Amino acid sequence: MNHTSQPPSATCTSCATTQRLSLIIHNVRYLAHNRHFCTNCLLKNHHGLFCPICFQVYNDSPPPHQRLMCLRCPSIAHRSCALPFSTTTANAGSVPVFLCPTCADHKFSYFNISAADRISRTVDDKSFKVLAAASQIAADSMNKGAAAARFEAERRAVEAAVARKRAKEAMEELASIQAKEEEENSCCVVDLNLDARLNVTEE
Repeated sequence: MNHTSQPPSATCTSCATTQRLSLIIHNVRYLAHNRHFCTNCLLKNHHGLFCPICFQVYNDSPPPHQRLMCLRCPSIAHRSCALPFSTTTANAGSVPVFLCPTCADHKFSYFNISAADRISRTVDDKSFKVLAAASQIAADSMNKGAAAARFEAERRAVEAAVARKRAKEAMEELASIQAKEEEENSCCVVDLNLDARLNVTEE
């Protein structure tokens, strides 16, 4: 799994649980900030990026005929995964109504492990899928954050280069103006001296 390990003292930004209780605290780029999330909070804060039933992380959202959206949140499930958990509306016949696990039960947790599992650091197949999904989402978010940071650094470098070029051009223009003014002043001094000599000669 792709994630950056945290020291045992690391805590979840959202619920304050520690790595000792959740096994893993994920580094994640969230709302333009680096955050630390436990597996449960990471998934609850990234509805729509994975199927809440089979925990497949989406590269692209499934097409409309293959998905069901939660009635209360942006969560998207595979239609085949969600149908066993959905109901139909009274006035729409076969139109399925789907509530994701967290909306159906506000106490729901994606990742629950026993004290024995914490000690042995082992998980069952379902928990492994949950961990894998959370780790992939965290890795993807950090990669996107790094790419955005590189783009921003490159943009600022280009802006700095343009600013330096403009400053250089402005200094060269100023030097040219000053040189012209000095040349004009020099001509004026020569003309005045010539007039003075002519006046002396005439006298």
